[in-house]
Amino acid sequence: MKKLEIYKIWKSDYKISDFLITQIILKNLKINQNQLFLLDEISDFESIKSDFELYSEGFPIEYILKTANFYSLDFYVDQRVLIPRNDTEIMIKTILDKVSKLDNFSLIDVWTWSGIIPITITKNAKNISNIYALDLSKKALEVSKINLENHNLSNKIQLLNSDLLNIFFENKLNLTQNLIISANLPYIKAWDKINMDKEVYTFEPELALYWWEKTGFELYEKLIFQAKTLKQNYNITNLYLYLEIGFDQYEYSKKYLTDLWLKFEYFKDLNNIWRCLQIEI
Repeated sequence: MKKLEIYKIWKSDYKISDFLITQIILKNLKINQNQLFLLDEISDFESIKSDFELYSEGFPIEYILKTANFYSLDFYVDQRVLIPRNDTEIMIKTILDKVSKLDNFSLIDVWTWSGIIPITITKNAKNISNIYALDLSKKALEVSKINLENHNLSNKIQLLNSDLLNIFFENKLNLTQNLIISANLPYIKAWDKINMDKEVYTFEPELALYWWEKTGFELYEKLIFQAKTLKQNYNITNLYLYLEIGFDQYEYSKKYLTDLWLKFEYFKDLNNIWRCLQIEI
């Protein structure tokens, strides 16, 4: 099939941009843009057509291309993990600002999914040791493993199958006196699923998105309690907990943390929404 005909048909009839058409072709033919430029005919069109049809039906482009960009880094993703969002980048920036003032620190990323948070922090911080990426989903850890290998961090970040911080209470693991815990837990209320974008609730893993019925903050409450216990059990000097929260959880979380007499601070994302929560345990 003529290359120009492919662009014409799928751009006009299926509203796919030139850029995405190009990316899908490159992925299927396993060539670069310079090689594509030299092609006039594309013989093996069936796999390309299949991807076009998936996209036209709402299947996320990140899952089709098996890649997502986050904090200027590329990560492998598929339906075993949540697609990285730019909203999470504010957490990275906030953590990096904090650790730049620490001599040395350990990192625990809870519910790591594709491993974007520990990988990004590790590649941007020099004073880091004892890095753990935890997940309840063994399938998600398989994806994290791929990303660790792609970023040459398999010997630096330890992947652990754990329900929140449970593994640290079941085993004695190495931690420094300065500890950072990051978490992007499912915070969407289970009944609020119907208000999500169709492609989100249709294709992305429910375990990454929905949890409790009342506030969506319940899983974070459990993590905060565990973090306080972890600090005592490991004699940690400074423990900072970073959470990504929902747009409607500011008031609830503020009252909850105030009642616990904890020191905390909020940070806004690019949409001017209180998105990242820093808690000093």
